[in-house]
Amino acid sequence: MVKNMSAYFSNQPDASEIVDRIKGYPSWLEIDLDMVGHNIEQVRSWTGVEVIPCVKSNAYGHGIVPIVAYMTKKGIKNVLVAKLGEALQLRDAGLDVGIVSIDPLFSVEQYETVVEQGITQAIYRFESAERLSSVAEKLGKKAEAWVKVDTGLRRVGVKWDEAANLIRRVTELPNLELTGTFSTLSESDELDKAQVERLLSVRSECRDKGLEVGTMSIASSNAVIHKPYSYLDAVRPGLMLMGVYPEPEDVNRGIDLKQSIMWKARVEQVKIVEEGESLTYSRRFIAPRRMKVGTVHIGYYDGYPRGLTKKGKIRIGDDIKDVLGTVSVNHFLVDLTDTDIDVGDTVEAISRQGPNDVMGASMEAGIMTYSLVNALHMLTPRVYIEKGKPVALSEPILFEKQFNS
Repeated sequence: MVKNMSAYFSNQPDASEIVDRIKGYPSWLEIDLDMVGHNIEQVRSWTGVEVIPCVKSNAYGHGIVPIVAYMTKKGIKNVLVAKLGEALQLRDAGLDVGIVSIDPLFSVEQYETVVEQGITQAIYRFESAERLSSVAEKLGKKAEAWVKVDTGLRRVGVKWDEAANLIRRVTELPNLELTGTFSTLSESDELDKAQVERLLSVRSECRDKGLEVGTMSIASSNAVIHKPYSYLDAVRPGLMLMGVYPEPEDVNRGIDLKQSIMWKARVEQVKIVEEGESLTYSRRFIAPRRMKVGTVHIGYYDGYPRGLTKKGKIRIGDDIKDVLGTVSVNHFLVDLTDTDIDVGDTVEAISRQGPNDVMGASMEAGIMTYSLVNALHMLTPRVYIEKGKPVALSEPILFEKQFNS
């Protein structure tokens, strides 16, 4: 494994090669890593406790490996993932970072993989802990686990009034070390306070029995902003580290987040449409005048919300232009009237600021910000910027074959 995380970036193409590759992209996501770093520092200073980023769902569409590699440069020691495959992506990339995985395990091979790769496994059944310890003993290793406590969300976890007994049994296993105890809030003010009290009662009961529970955590992004009583030993923010506020009203809460992602796309075709002519499926747009119209080769397959049909906004330089008619599977149309944009020129489908930033586009489409970023397609190339220069690239396999053959 790579002990020096900056080695990940030193193994990337140089800036000039990345720029050359971008020239062939119909669209790409551009992630400013300095903004991710800014957001990490904001959360650290806001909470005063350890930040354990939740990087599930491909780091909320931003690309899990480059994002985590950068986060480790900024002092992040542990991350949380939802899928074992995400943990293995990080290990395959050589990242020696602490990983807590909440993915359930069902096969012997999965347990062996977790132990061999040094992944901390979330458990809430003694049978799982026992199996983890047994596999670790067979491999001559020590496994690590976090106990998941159900404090009221009623999704998964050992019930809070049974958690201390489970923790006692887990700590008696010979090849298993308990390094954390955590829960998930319901994001209901009245219940959240009770949930925190329940989790703290687990720690008190365990300490009365001479047991340690390791790192205790319950706060995700919503709680970081609104519920300081929930910070405990560590917070687990996710999307807010990418610079997106969970809700519109969070913008004015005092924590300064900078959106790191931007979606750029090239115009595929430019045409002149006469007054009265129809555009897109079901004739959803009828030209009110002679117009210059561009076709952009992204649609809802790529993660551009279909809910932006007839109401999406696109940034072109300093101008905001309308999406015309239907957002289809692979295309949308944009008004280019009074612009000099031509085929191959770049527009911003999602900008970092303005009416078509992640928050604005999500609100216009009638979806959560989480829904927008989680839908960003894995096949869309991602370019990572640091100090104004491209430092890393994540491409689909077809691009890798094209440029490396």
